[in-house]
Amino acid sequence: MADKTLVVKGGTLIDGTGKAPLEHAVIIIENGRFKEIGRAGQIKEPEGAEVIDARGLTILPGFIDGHAHLEDFHGELYLHLGITTVTTIQIFQDGPWTSAQKRGTELGKIRGPRIWMAGRAIGGTRVMTDAPDGRTDRGNIIVTTPDEARAAVRRKHSMGIDVIKLNEFLPLDLVKVVVDEAHKLGLPVTVHSMDCIGAANAGVDAIEHIWGVGTSSILYPPSREQLHTDRLGGLIDQEIVNSYYQTENFGPIIDAMVKNNVAWTPTIAKWLRPLSANADRFRAREDEILANPKHALPASVKAVTYNAYDKLNKRYTKAQRERAEIGYQKANEFIRRFHEAGGMLKEGSDPPRGMAALLMHEALAMDVEAGVPPMAVLQAATLNVAKVFKKDKDYGSVEAGKVADLSIIEGDPLKDMWCTQNVKVVVKDGKKIDIAFSGYKNPIPAFYAYQTIPMDLEITPNQALQGDGPITLKVRGEGVWPFHKVMLKREFGSLFNFNAIELPTKYISKNELEATITGDQISEAGTYTITVKGEGETLPESHRAHFIVGFKP
Repeated sequence: MADKTLVVKGGTLIDGTGKAPLEHAVIIIENGRFKEIGRAGQIKEPEGAEVIDARGLTILPGFIDGHAHLEDFHGELYLHLGITTVTTIQIFQDGPWTSAQKRGTELGKIRGPRIWMAGRAIGGTRVMTDAPDGRTDRGNIIVTTPDEARAAVRRKHSMGIDVIKLNEFLPLDLVKVVVDEAHKLGLPVTVHSMDCIGAANAGVDAIEHIWGVGTSSILYPPSREQLHTDRLGGLIDQEIVNSYYQTENFGPIIDAMVKNNVAWTPTIAKWLRPLSANADRFRAREDEILANPKHALPASVKAVTYNAYDKLNKRYTKAQRERAEIGYQKANEFIRRFHEAGGMLKEGSDPPRGMAALLMHEALAMDVEAGVPPMAVLQAATLNVAKVFKKDKDYGSVEAGKVADLSIIEGDPLKDMWCTQNVKVVVKDGKKIDIAFSGYKNPIPAFYAYQTIPMDLEITPNQALQGDGPITLKVRGEGVWPFHKVMLKREFGSLFNFNAIELPTKYISKNELEATITGDQISEAGTYTITVKGEGETLPESHRAHFIVGFKP
């Protein structure tokens, strides 16, 4: 049965192509695609159609997050903020979970945006640590020869991957091999890079992050390598790293990227939004979402969202804060100069250092602050993303024949970009969808932790007698967060288990928690296990430590 015709009328349309806004717009949607677009009085509206009254509102293409790291709890957050498509550019997780999410959303079984997926990155042999980000290293797809590189690309193509992602440790000769093979198969390639000129000349479609272009500006290779290694190892914050970039060397990088039509995603909002002129508005919107009892976000989201502000505003010394501000100025300079030179800007959230989806809107406001015209900024989260990832035949703008995705907002983003997050109506695949938080739970939860979880535990004490208590249990491990909880479970081999008990837990430091065990919780002798989980996360859990309860005389 064909979808019912939908008419959107009365608002001001900014269609994503860069054309001037169209007031009193009428948009006719049939069978999930835009059929006709024009001004009121110029288009005949079909009888019996469902009508969305957009008077006083601005009609935009459905937003596309150009750099996402999809989690099981993101779906409603994306829809609430008008993002109808996400490009999940992973580093570690290779396919099965994301494939299930993609298929589930296509079938309407999972509530969330359309998914374009990359899966695990293809890369060189160097170990990825990325300690500040915190999630457990699950490895890249390592290739060392042209044949291995081509085979990895073909395997991804057979899996239904939409985008090839490369890490920064793949030699440039193999980058070129991957690009050639991917382009033969119609796949785009986006990269982490410490040599953006080399990557651009190798034919990549996009480069991710400020650190890529910034590190490339440091011409002395040992210094470049050391700064990047220290950043990955957590010895220096990205906020500070930005201050070391050499702005006098930005020009050749920009020239190579523009010449080769290489897009770029800054992703500075995750680190530097506390320095934005819009920081108070950002924080207020974050607070509003986090305070909603139906948002269904795990505790980790609040912790990492607030951590960005606490770091710069509370924990940094005056000298550190000044360095971060210098870094922000340098990042803004590259953004502005890249756009002015004709570079294609794309934007995205890049969590988990903040709130997925909202980070993208914060990035758009910050791009305007950097000096990019608002119309171009809107394209960075719509048509440009679709172009980079070879999807613009169907997505990214409001044009006849394209898939009908719309984000209808209150306010004029050409005057105030922050209003892009003030979403009132969303249309996806030609259907109006509910954008309210409902407490929805994803039926296929993620199997890995959103932030670090201390995998190998050391506990003190590790034994007691039945009924002893209360016992103060010290739990030590690497990568502890305040939202981590200590779990206690009695093991019965293959007979039966009882569900784990969440113990009262106190955060001591990044390497230690304290928990309290009462006597009634260990009233029976036996082997108990201690694990650590993130509050609100379903599956991810540390390795087990064993707590032995012996018989009392």
